[in-house]
Amino acid sequence: MKKLMIIDGSSLLYRAFFALPPLSNALGVPTNAVYGFLTMLVKLYNDLQPDYVAVAFDKGKETFRTELYADYKGNRPNAPDDLRPQFGLIREVLEALGISVIEQEGYEGDDIIGSLSKKLGNKETAVYIITGDRDSLQLVDEHSTVYLTKKGISDMLEVRPETMVAQYGYGPEQVIDMKALMGDSSDNIPGVPGVGEKTALKLLTEYGTLEGVYDHIDGIKGKLKEKLSDNKELAFLSRTLATIKTDMDLAYTLDDFVTAAHESEIVPLFDRLGFHNVTPRLIKAMGLTAPTPTDSESLFAAFAESPIEGHEVKETLTLLSSEEITAEFYTNKELAFHVMPKGAHPFRTIDTLYVSNGDAVAKLLGDTKANNELMVDMLQMASGIVTEDAKLLLEVTGKDTPGPLNLFDTSAEPRVWDLTLMAYLADPTRTNYGISYLCERFSAPVVPASGDDAEFVATVEALLAMKPVAVEVLQDNGLWDLYKRIELPLIRTLLVMEKNGIYIDKVALEKTQNRFEEEANELRTAIYKEAGEEFNINSPKQLGVILFEKLNLPVIKKTKTGYSTNAEVLDILRNEHPIIELILKYRTVVKLISTYLEGLKPLINGKTERIHSTFNQMVTATGRLSSSDPNLQNIPVRTEKGREIRALFLPGEGYDTLVSADYSQIELRILAHLSEDPALIKAFLEGEDIHRFTAAEVLGKSIEEVTPTERSHAKAVNFGIIYGISDFGLSRDLGITRGEAKDYIDLYFSRYPKVKEYMDAMVAEAHETGMVRTMFGRVRALPDINSRNFNRRSFAERTAMNTPIQGSAADIIKLAMNQVAQRLETEQLKSRLLLQVHDELVLEVVTEEEAKVEALLADIMDSVVELKVPLIVDVHSATNWADVK
Repeated sequence: MKKLMIIDGSSLLYRAFFALPPLSNALGVPTNAVYGFLTMLVKLYNDLQPDYVAVAFDKGKETFRTELYADYKGNRPNAPDDLRPQFGLIREVLEALGISVIEQEGYEGDDIIGSLSKKLGNKETAVYIITGDRDSLQLVDEHSTVYLTKKGISDMLEVRPETMVAQYGYGPEQVIDMKALMGDSSDNIPGVPGVGEKTALKLLTEYGTLEGVYDHIDGIKGKLKEKLSDNKELAFLSRTLATIKTDMDLAYTLDDFVTAAHESEIVPLFDRLGFHNVTPRLIKAMGLTAPTPTDSESLFAAFAESPIEGHEVKETLTLLSSEEITAEFYTNKELAFHVMPKGAHPFRTIDTLYVSNGDAVAKLLGDTKANNELMVDMLQMASGIVTEDAKLLLEVTGKDTPGPLNLFDTSAEPRVWDLTLMAYLADPTRTNYGISYLCERFSAPVVPASGDDAEFVATVEALLAMKPVAVEVLQDNGLWDLYKRIELPLIRTLLVMEKNGIYIDKVALEKTQNRFEEEANELRTAIYKEAGEEFNINSPKQLGVILFEKLNLPVIKKTKTGYSTNAEVLDILRNEHPIIELILKYRTVVKLISTYLEGLKPLINGKTERIHSTFNQMVTATGRLSSSDPNLQNIPVRTEKGREIRALFLPGEGYDTLVSADYSQIELRILAHLSEDPALIKAFLEGEDIHRFTAAEVLGKSIEEVTPTERSHAKAVNFGIIYGISDFGLSRDLGITRGEAKDYIDLYFSRYPKVKEYMDAMVAEAHETGMVRTMFGRVRALPDINSRNFNRRSFAERTAMNTPIQGSAADIIKLAMNQVAQRLETEQLKSRLLLQVHDELVLEVVTEEEAKVEALLADIMDSVVELKVPLIVDVHSATNWADVK
């Protein structure tokens, strides 16, 4: 997944100015705010590793908000004299660094941030918003994470949708309603006089929204009712003032935020500012070309200014070179590795590597044969390997090999400790496991962000210090076996798959894109004809005017910015007008073009002619894998157009077929195993069609009498039960009344009573312990399980029902992947593993091995774990990915 970092420039510059003591360059120009800003930038690059960066600034004091309310921000003093010139300096610095600066007359930086995050954040691009302004919490959503600056310039609070309620007591959608009631003194937003944060939170907890408060005004007593009634207009004005715009007409694309540094300008500019030590730190963090140091400079120079946070940096360090490393340095020693790679994933090589044995530190430079051979020796002969990225360490060990297989022998005690992976297992809900967090989580000294040898020596020393604490954390929490048996060997399995990649037919890709674009043009013309005019179909605002004003279709839902035209709304309107079906088809085709046709082209490796997706091991809270660059798991499988795209993926040169092995109804089988429901177990043991069987059980008829519609309904219930579906959800899915849906669910549980008992037991356990586990010990904390808020508590209860099932399925497919990958390698088969998509493994196979590979897959996957019901795997082969089903 790509990462877009959007920085609130004004907020961070103010924060840095007031956090640091006065600092000036040789000419007496104040520079402390700029220095602090850049120090934060180094940390952000190191922790988040963004692909795209933008900095938004306010421009002038007059905005559309001051037109609505003249006193908006009227209480703010002018910027301090020493801060004002630094706004120009930071723009000059950012220009030299090639970081885009955005500002627009009449709008605040917050509005730019909001509009960019909503426009560019999606399943393929995660947005990280860096600010000190809590107003920005309203922008938190599934694609956007806010990092709020706290104490000083190094402490930040990560806020995501699933953590915000626990952190603040309210969700992103309630931020503006909180401001409407309590106001905001920093922005001079009035709110309701006499209503503070506690009262506002109490009102919104009870009534949900500002409208809900006023809809129930008669139920509010005393002076509070009087205050609310007298200031209703002021409350709604305050909400408008607090609402960040997310629909500015900004023409930017992600390509506009690729950094393009003017590297020749950086060193002279930073020297003029007096930032002698921040230069190498920033150059390293941003991946720029380091300048050649002069005789008077040293990589080991102490800070030119006062060290941040009181960390002392040694003036000199003694590092061993690769030529000075003997076998004594690494044989039977526990080694810590920190890698700085070069090149493109998954074929990155060593740029710089630091390794510590606890007594001395070595530094290896460059991708040389000698260094690679030394790396292999160290990995083989060390008693243990500690790192924060084991997959990267294996990747740089050799261009074609994924590192020694015996490092991941699950029959022995682990020899590899990946501290990031261990932190993920301990808390799988985080999105960032950077070195700062690891030091905090595993009680190691803080690593200074100096960008030079001092930082990386401190890193490997900290890794060694963290290891025993990390082991203890996993053992104390029952996670050690999961790490040793499943997750640790998976690191190598995933790297093998990433290096293998999957071949795609570029000629057919181009033809398919041309065909899809022709269809999109035809649909566009048909839409214009139905609308009676041309307009921007991709603009929700223009589309809303056409549908609901010109064509007078019934308004289903309105947003703050106008009519909603999302997929749910259009689906409801499907039978109201022919234009709706055309728009839905148009959106589908355009998305497929941008994401999977045009979007795949730059991801084809020029040397291998393959797409090398990244498999993300530490993203989901359930343990499911995800893939990115590209996300091949999201290619539609049940639509004809999705199949056309899948058909582009073929066996590569030297291979003949693709083989797919797919678990059949694995989550329902796990449900039968965990619940021990006799009827469900009997159905699977006898090989019944489980959906037809369920329909017969619930409806009281024979299996032969079940109609296709009844089977379809039963299928929806079977899978819905796993996710804690409600009568409302089922009624919507099946197009029946809530009463009918409730009756169906009640009948289901009457036929499978042990399923109901199991679900209730999982919820009760979660209420008692605050978490749930999978069959293999994977843990997921549920902080909202005892929340007084009904919606949050209900979601946590549904998660408690689902996580043990979905997470156990994820664990089983990982076990199978590891065993398949190891068998292919130990039996020296040419056939190889390419993809994992949900419950499916995809391999490319040579004809002479096809029968053996299919038997191997069935043998491993059917028996990888023993359940009370059989695991069934469907194995198919074809000459393209679309036809293997």
